[in-house]
Amino acid sequence: MSVRSAFFFTLVASCLAGCAESSGQTCELNSDCLQGTCVDGECKRECADSELDCPIGYVCSALGRCEYAGTGSGTGGATSTGPGAGGGASTTGTGTTTTTTTTSGTSSTSTGMTMDFAELTLCSGDADCETGICREMTPGGESRCTRTCSSHAQCPAGLRCEDPGGGFVCVRGDVGRACASGPDCNFACLSPLDYCTSECSTGADCPNGYGCMPISNTNVCVRVAADCAADTSQCVAPAACDSSPNLVVSSCTMACNTAADCPQRALPLSPWTCDGAGVCRRPGDVYGPLPGGYAPAQWACNAASQVVNVCGDGLHIDFGSFTQPNPPAVNCNSPTTTDGLGGDACLDSCRLKGGCAFGFGCAGVAEIGGQRIGLCMKSGGGEVGAACNTHGDCVFGYCEANVCTRDCSKDDVCPEGSQCVAAGGPNIEGSAFKRCE
Repeated sequence: MSVRSAFFFTLVASCLAGCAESSGQTCELNSDCLQGTCVDGECKRECADSELDCPIGYVCSALGRCEYAGTGSGTGGATSTGPGAGGGASTTGTGTTTTTTTTSGTSSTSTGMTMDFAELTLCSGDADCETGICREMTPGGESRCTRTCSSHAQCPAGLRCEDPGGGFVCVRGDVGRACASGPDCNFACLSPLDYCTSECSTGADCPNGYGCMPISNTNVCVRVAADCAADTSQCVAPAACDSSPNLVVSSCTMACNTAADCPQRALPLSPWTCDGAGVCRRPGDVYGPLPGGYAPAQWACNAASQVVNVCGDGLHIDFGSFTQPNPPAVNCNSPTTTDGLGGDACLDSCRLKGGCAFGFGCAGVAEIGGQRIGLCMKSGGGEVGAACNTHGDCVFGYCEANVCTRDCSKDDVCPEGSQCVAAGGPNIEGSAFKRCE
């Protein structure tokens, strides 16, 4: 098996000498760290000096993290950091060149028109954006204002730091998108499985349902949310089909060194483990492999004759009504699974860092035990501020009070015309829950 791409790369480190100072604190997420970021399970400062340790356009915060210097609101205060910054020449989406200057976060074109669109706003060229960078979010997809980057951690939730051509920028995570070759993806097409993947350090860098393991000497996100009872072709290797007694349906798995390599569910759900043989194992409340969005959800009986779903994250929902259908009647002696009722479908939880597989948006729209968790909701075409009836009507998979919004808890980033505000209720991943309004 090989990873096929027109461009494999090594991410450029944002830290220079002295900036990766360890605090000795163990962690799973950046939010676990009092200072710095979570690197290989340990909190480390990214920086000490903004100019020496951080990319252009970022400042070193008191927490030792390189943070974007812009306001994220499109109202000024940020300078362009990409093509065209400081009066240079920027290439627009149509291939023409426009001379730009920057004053108070506003770009002025030679025609006298000014644009200072915030990140994630739809755009037609670099001069539209306060960062000076307008890029396709996926090959052939819509273009949005974005920023330069040197690591995934520097990108807003749902975006990843990739070099699809012309330098590292934050683009939409397209892990799981169907592909035929490398140019179909922001990073690479995993062949012969034919889905887009992305480089990773741990499973937390990947959507739930995907773990992080080396393929052709590069750590990439690999899918384990696949049924292998009759066909092992969707597993990373035929031997990676897990038929453990607790599973109702045999499920793909993967090799691991630690549990951090395995898929990461939303907190506080029970985690995957890495067993003594170096294989990722599902938690006890997960009985099958079906990915989020699989419909109808499938049901069967476990070893204790309890009716359970065989969704890869153990969760199910009717995406249209945002309700949880009752289980169907199941014959425990049946050799096949039973379809769920009505619009019942499999559902994945998510962490804001790893986001969701392509076609879904991670939003903190559920609570478990008084703690807010992210769910991977289907995404549609409605921009922030557009009317909606369901989460699936919206680009970022989040509809609130019949208006499309975005979960900005991780990054404080909102498209033009909206701002990131506290939404109240339980925190998510240790941080205040916020959305674009």
